[in-house]
Amino acid sequence: MGCLKPENFLDKITPFSTINYGFAFLAKLPNPDQVGCGTKSPAGPCLEWDGESVYLAKASMQGSIAVNSATTIDEASPSIVAIADVVRMGRMHPSGPKRVKITLGGWSDYARIGSAENGVKLAKLMGKFVAYTFADGVDIDMEHLTPYSGYADEFGGLIAFITQLREEFGQVSRDWAKNANARKNALKAQFAKLESWKKTTIAPWFNTNMKHLDELAAHGAPHLEISWTTRFNAFLPKDNVWNYLMPDSPKPNSSFSFETDNEGLKFWPQVAHIVDTVNIMAYDAGSSAGPLKLNFTTILDNFAKYGNVTRSKINMGFEPGEQSGAGNWEGEELDEATATDIKKKHTGGGVAQWAVNPDPSQHPKAATLCAKQAKSMKQILQPPFGFGNAPNYTKCGADGLWPTASAEAELIIVV
Repeated sequence: MGCLKPENFLDKITPFSTINYGFAFLAKLPNPDQVGCGTKSPAGPCLEWDGESVYLAKASMQGSIAVNSATTIDEASPSIVAIADVVRMGRMHPSGPKRVKITLGGWSDYARIGSAENGVKLAKLMGKFVAYTFADGVDIDMEHLTPYSGYADEFGGLIAFITQLREEFGQVSRDWAKNANARKNALKAQFAKLESWKKTTIAPWFNTNMKHLDELAAHGAPHLEISWTTRFNAFLPKDNVWNYLMPDSPKPNSSFSFETDNEGLKFWPQVAHIVDTVNIMAYDAGSSAGPLKLNFTTILDNFAKYGNVTRSKINMGFEPGEQSGAGNWEGEELDEATATDIKKKHTGGGVAQWAVNPDPSQHPKAATLCAKQAKSMKQILQPPFGFGNAPNYTKCGADGLWPTASAEAELIIVV
């Protein structure tokens, strides 16, 4: 929730072709330190989503509900207003348009979907979320479903969610121009009710958004993307679950394996045809034997061979700097070599990176290294605009607003 500093934001996303805004979740009290279900920390409650709301903060905070059944395009939530601004500045970026998706999930910051019925409800809410923010789709970042599957059919719930979400996206696309015009009319009405002194102060923001909504309506809907972010062990050969380790990597003893090994097989075959992108988290790779050293080429091959994932859909994910889960970064040389191999040999579709904006107070190395590596990856990959030709949107200024001020007076007169 909340606003961002446009100049910093625009600068940080310059190297990227797509960014994911995270996180939206289903838990009323998210806990990023929770690692599973139980009563002893770091495990925690394994609650089922109540089917009511998608949150951007803990439920007790004002404005935490991003979307629910009561949300309308006329009375958008603070979350929708904030994310719509991020999406808009992505499209209006001075270096050219960026695709922006909304990420649902996170480490363990979500309640269980719990059932196919809840999966359908969730898809309808996320469809509305995309419709009212005009985002380019949804990223599903549910990294550890197996620990939750013992409580209910969690994979069935996920399959139902993804299947229904594709249906919802069809309707969102058909209503794109109608929604853009409706949102513009809602902003006009809100602006008209403001006191004169407020109008003068906030007119540039209203003007920018209404003009952008005109362009949205004129361009029509983009391809609405569904992406899945998962871990490096989602697809493996059953007889060699450690085949992705480098020869000099520590190796856990034979009795140990990750609970989530081959998790992708539990739902990917049912949704592969409607999911556009797979982001592999090849980081946070700690183990009982120490930090693992990953063979990125083998991981890509595992997804293609054992998961039957189309290579052009796969992004290899890196995290420069500090890592969670007792993992160690392998270094820029290996990351850049992997990206070069992907580009030259078409072993994957591209590269994903966590994160755009690491907090310098928490991750001082990542705050510098991520920005540096993003620029390097852009130079290596030269990524095209995803899903068709890049649309021609008006480019914003460094303040994130419309580049001319002439229409502010026009706005005040018109409304």
